[in-house]
Amino acid sequence: MERQAVTTVGPELPGLSARERRRYPRTLSQVDAVVRTRDGCGRYVVSNLSVCGAMLTQGPVLALDTIAEIDLHIPESPQIRVMARVTREGLDDDGACFLGVEFLHSSDETEDLIQAALLGEIERSQTSGRIADFD
Repeated sequence: MERQAVTTVGPELPGLSARERRRYPRTLSQVDAVVRTRDGCGRYVVSNLSVCGAMLTQGPVLALDTIAEIDLHIPESPQIRVMARVTREGLDDDGACFLGVEFLHSSDETEDLIQAALLGEIERSQTSGRIADFD
């Protein structure tokens, strides 16, 4: 994710362009997250998740460049803990405020766990949650 400073003068915040939404493969399912910073802890909904970052909604606003520890709670996957930096704030497609975070992977393990969870989510969405049995 590229780093962007966004001013928030007035009620209007910039939205995401189609190019930004499609830069990395993502899942749009609702994932819960707990975000911890030096100033406290908050619960968010991750409405858009990729291996490189996420869009967090429905939680406290964090300042740009804030470093946070994020616990991702993805259905049918183990909890994933990853460090991240707040790189963007704005409005999502529904007009709600969001935070864009860039993951700061300390190893390939967290990246691999997120990739596996994304692939599992995509597979479940295409098969209505049923995995075919092969004889």
